[in-house]
Amino acid sequence: MDPRPPLLKRLTFAQLVAVDVVIAGLLLVLERPTGQQLDRAGLPTAGWYALATLLAGAVAIRRLWPWAGLGLSVAGFLGAASYGFDKSPTLEIALVLYTVGVALQRQAAFAALTVALTGLSAGIALAEPERELTDGSTLDLWAGHGILLTGFWAAGQMVQARRHYDEGLHEQAERRARATIDEAHRTVTQERLRIARELHDVVAHSMSVIAVQAGVGNHVIARHPAEAAKALAAIETTSRATLREMRVLLGVLREEAPPSQDAGFESTPGLADLDALANRTEQAGLRVELHVQGEPRRLPRGVDLAGYRIVQEALTNVVKHAATDCARARVIYGTDEVEIEVTDDGRGSPGTPPATGHGLIGMRERAALYGGEFTAGPLPVGGFRVWARIPTCELP
Repeated sequence: MDPRPPLLKRLTFAQLVAVDVVIAGLLLVLERPTGQQLDRAGLPTAGWYALATLLAGAVAIRRLWPWAGLGLSVAGFLGAASYGFDKSPTLEIALVLYTVGVALQRQAAFAALTVALTGLSAGIALAEPERELTDGSTLDLWAGHGILLTGFWAAGQMVQARRHYDEGLHEQAERRARATIDEAHRTVTQERLRIARELHDVVAHSMSVIAVQAGVGNHVIARHPAEAAKALAAIETTSRATLREMRVLLGVLREEAPPSQDAGFESTPGLADLDALANRTEQAGLRVELHVQGEPRRLPRGVDLAGYRIVQEALTNVVKHAATDCARARVIYGTDEVEIEVTDDGRGSPGTPPATGHGLIGMRERAALYGGEFTAGPLPVGGFRVWARIPTCELP
């Protein structure tokens, strides 16, 4: 794991190592004792620089090799303590322990802390061999350094725990996103299969009509040519409609942009049946205000069915989720399109369907099947709105 504290996340690992080298150089300068102190301790200047380089090197390499850095820092501290310098060099050990706490797992990090505290005890004993551990000043010195080292180590462990927590949240978010995408794919697939089944019913019906009409035409063509001509005309009309439906079906199954046309849903409900739908919905406790604008006309049967199903599903969602007793359905017949809008002023409930709900996905697929548009979402003043626009022009 890359032991980077949060405030330095923008720096690369190489830049962080360079920062450690700078810190090591500053410590090398700031911790240099005076000549008088060196003379009193009996430590040559060259010897001090050797120990100081050992301590500074531990800080410089702590991100690259944490264990090696800990070993150098403890060794340098013991060397300095043997000449009586047992106070300031613990800062290098503390910095290394922070990195150890971030980079190593808990057991290894605890072992490193144990090594550091053991080295601290040995260094204090070397610096003041004439004092017992129970001496007050010695205990204070050991406690102060021990708290410093343990504090840096604990800070590193907290950074590591926070990093693991953030990684866990990120993984959970990725799993939820994948699950949402998979669920959406399953829902879309199910809706497409349902549409394909509806088209299959139409195709099967159309083929039956064609077979019957062909038989009639073959039977009467010699004696009643006019009746045979009617049978052939019926075959032509039915076969064209069936071919259009097959084109739409293939476009959906190939996940291509669907054509803007349909046809062929014999004996299926349409927008003209919305009054009956409103009456049935009222029996469920929802009053439906139905408004029709423009001149109602005969629409391609697939478009007619899609519009009916969108209104039906939208009203079903109002009954289930909106917690209101009134909804408004509006159908606008344009020159080459039909526009559908269903709104309510309910306050909703915890089960209010989101914009990715199964019912809304189904409505969106029905509109897209015929080259239309679909939107759904909450209204600014409260309530929910479902809107769709479906072209009504014939396929070429």
